[in-house]
Amino acid sequence: MRFLVNNAQMRAAEKYCDERFISYFEMMENAGNAMAGRIIAEYKPCAAAVLCGSGNNGGDGFVIALRLLERGFRVYVILMNGEPKTDCAREHFSKLPRNIVFEFSEDEKKCAAYVQNAEIVVECVFGTGFHGELPENAAELFSVANERPVRIAADVPAGVDSDSGEFDGRCFKPTRTFMLAAMKRCVTVPDCRDILGELELLDIGIAEECFSEYEAILTDESFRECLPKRSPTSHKGTFGRLLNIAGSLCYCGAAAMSTKAALRTGAGIVTLAAPVSVVRTLGGSVTESTFLPLPETDEGFVGEDSQKNIIDVLKKATAVCVGCGLGNSEISRKITEFVIGNADCPIIIDADGINSIADNINVLKGRAGVAVLTPHPMEFSRISGISVSEIQKDRVGAAKRFAREFGVIVVLKGANTVVTDGERVFLNTSGNPALAKGGSGDVLCGIIGGLLAQGADPLRAAVCGVYCHGYAADILAREMPQACVLAGDIIGALPRVFCSFK
Repeated sequence: MRFLVNNAQMRAAEKYCDERFISYFEMMENAGNAMAGRIIAEYKPCAAAVLCGSGNNGGDGFVIALRLLERGFRVYVILMNGEPKTDCAREHFSKLPRNIVFEFSEDEKKCAAYVQNAEIVVECVFGTGFHGELPENAAELFSVANERPVRIAADVPAGVDSDSGEFDGRCFKPTRTFMLAAMKRCVTVPDCRDILGELELLDIGIAEECFSEYEAILTDESFRECLPKRSPTSHKGTFGRLLNIAGSLCYCGAAAMSTKAALRTGAGIVTLAAPVSVVRTLGGSVTESTFLPLPETDEGFVGEDSQKNIIDVLKKATAVCVGCGLGNSEISRKITEFVIGNADCPIIIDADGINSIADNINVLKGRAGVAVLTPHPMEFSRISGISVSEIQKDRVGAAKRFAREFGVIVVLKGANTVVTDGERVFLNTSGNPALAKGGSGDVLCGIIGGLLAQGADPLRAAVCGVYCHGYAADILAREMPQACVLAGDIIGALPRVFCSFK
């Protein structure tokens, strides 16, 4: 299990660990050894500058420097704020040869030259302790460091506020950040996440039970828990009936991809309810689905009185998806509200389903079944009344508050997608920018719908669906450039995802 924490929660976990398991000194040693181990495994001995602060983050740096020195690296330790002030850091500092240690305040030009000549720069200055603005001389040194080919930050880069995700534009910009023990809250802020480079979480020996409080659990390899068992005597009815109300003449692809994704995820029977023209268009290509033709407008969108057509199928469904490519109209609103009010099974509301109820969001409080909403930030802004910029500053908090108020499950899409039921919060760890393409959301909706139709717990289905979706993109990114991945490729990669989690 992995956790997302704020500074106070991290300090509490460290204190608990020190009192009951391993000491602060051992945690520091574990952190330094873990980071040094990664560097030694990936880079040949070369010149390495280790920038150290006067607190415990600097102590991590002293351990790193000693391990690199032992393995033949040419190491320069630069004390950014003088000698260490904490007992643990002082003890590790005492083990360093003094001829590799340099005080930044005594000769800034010489220190800058050491950094400029280093192939690797390891930054251990503030960790989670930074707030406000960087000192001018430190910012100038980071400017030099940011030109080096390999830049590694310990826990949180200098100049980044680990809680708010705000950062000084002159901050250290790592190519790689090693976060220690738990992910820090700043990773959920998109602009900040771009600063962190490649991100890796390292274990430093803090037991799971030390985290009594946390903001989220980071999901990883949990998809197998959501897959229903398939007995030899099972049949298509065993694995549920999904009603997918989707599509319009302009957006046939959304209906096709959400339907195919649900089928590929294992739903036994998937019925696509769509305007007549969409059914005619897709009938020869989505051959495994059944179809429910709906009345349509002259523009090819779903027409009046469509509710009458879907009621019988709705009663038999074990899950319903509504909104993919449906079009944002008064009729779409009526259908979405009809489904919310009449479905006894779980509902997934996506895209135009979300947009259509934005002006009457309280309809969610009168529903019969569990509701899963899958908005991107702009859609979430419409239904929550919060600006996109405010949402992106606190994705976890915004999603959690909305889910709690309306009693729904929110899947707030984006890098590190947030999934919450208002109490429990999960942050996704899979996926990459290959998903930044039209149709990806339709595929995700279909995956979650397919899992729900088979009887998966709604929150688990949302969490595992998001993880599976991203994991498929990770598989594909190893085979082709991310820019070349299509939403349909994600569906094609699902069998490999399933095989990975047998």
